[in-house]
Amino acid sequence: MDAVEPAVLKFEAFPDRTLTVMLFKEVTNAAELQAKLRSRTLEPELALLNPAPVASLFHLQLAAHKVMASHARGTLTTHGVHSEVVYNLSASKHITEGLRRFGMAENASAVLVCRFDATAADVNAIRAAVHGRLVDAATELDGLRDDAMLKKYYRPGDLECKEGVGSVDDAIASRIGARDVM
Repeated sequence: MDAVEPAVLKFEAFPDRTLTVMLFKEVTNAAELQAKLRSRTLEPELALLNPAPVASLFHLQLAAHKVMASHARGTLTTHGVHSEVVYNLSASKHITEGLRRFGMAENASAVLVCRFDATAADVNAIRAAVHGRLVDAATELDGLRDDAMLKKYYRPGDLECKEGVGSVDDAIASRIGARDVM
């Protein structure tokens, strides 16, 4: 058993809900996972993310909070809560583009796996399903962050990222949070 424990994100507005996050490196079966995801036979149901355009766990938590709010209102845009997490990371309203940019690729060597309300059995199933090395998401995610990709996908302006005004991370959080009203 790996010594690394998954990160468990909690939500003040939804105290009974959690998002379990597991970051794997050196993944060797991404194509198999992708095929199961597309055929909807992946058990348990998961969000499989490309970690490079995920700015931080905070941004992931923001996207997941939007999912829970949409789910509570019955207004999900995609077929389920886990695909909605992937879509909600995108600043674009184009579903296919969001899933392509933020979802795990077939040739991925790193994957960020997310599961709402994961049980111990779910965590064990994830560990068995993903053939890779589990690492601490809280400390290792930043090392996989691709700043050029983040700037391309979110297009933060120079003024909003100016010292004393805001940062790229602030701009990304704004894009994720405000996409549905823009």
